[in-house]
Amino acid sequence: MKKFITVVPFQIKGQLGSYLYRAVGNSRLQMEEKTSFPILTAVSGYLRPGEDARVIALAADTEDGRRNLEQLRIQLADLCRRRGLVEPEVTEVALAGGDEVSAHVETFQRLIDQVEDDDELFACLTYGTKPLSQAVMMAVQYAYRVKKNASISCIVYGSVYRSRSGDPAAWTAAVYDETALVQLDEIVRLLAARGVENPRESIRRILDL
Repeated sequence: MKKFITVVPFQIKGQLGSYLYRAVGNSRLQMEEKTSFPILTAVSGYLRPGEDARVIALAADTEDGRRNLEQLRIQLADLCRRRGLVEPEVTEVALAGGDEVSAHVETFQRLIDQVEDDDELFACLTYGTKPLSQAVMMAVQYAYRVKKNASISCIVYGSVYRSRSGDPAAWTAAVYDETALVQLDEIVRLLAARGVENPRESIRRILDL
């Protein structure tokens, strides 16, 4: 099953904007509509009519978290209706509170519990703290390594560029395909395990393919 993993933003009421994200590095991520959630660019680009999928939403149990999760559900439903897609089930995964290592380990465990054999994984690293984004990446990579036939198809990151005028109407946004970073990590791990003497040159050759 295709599973789309995202952190629900922490923005307070009135601060969760919607943007027309320009796709960088992967034309499949280009959407014609504005969205508040870059993971929906992956849903739009990779989910096909008739396919079943699931959106796994890591959400804080706060008023802001619940409100933003509801916005994710609304925008997902609107997108699927426009595209003629089967609306994926949204599975909420509660975030452990705080930025202690133990909290992120708990989030990691809860997330990998949602992944099964043969899953095709997508993830968004836009929202959440830096340690939380790292926990998400670790969970996706762990699932890829230990689950039978699991794959990582796309990792996205959305960025908003704010104009100096401070006028939100002038802000622009882009969504980046960061999947190569996962592949690079796998390459480095394999090269280190094999004791390659010149990993830099090996990495350059592989990435040039």
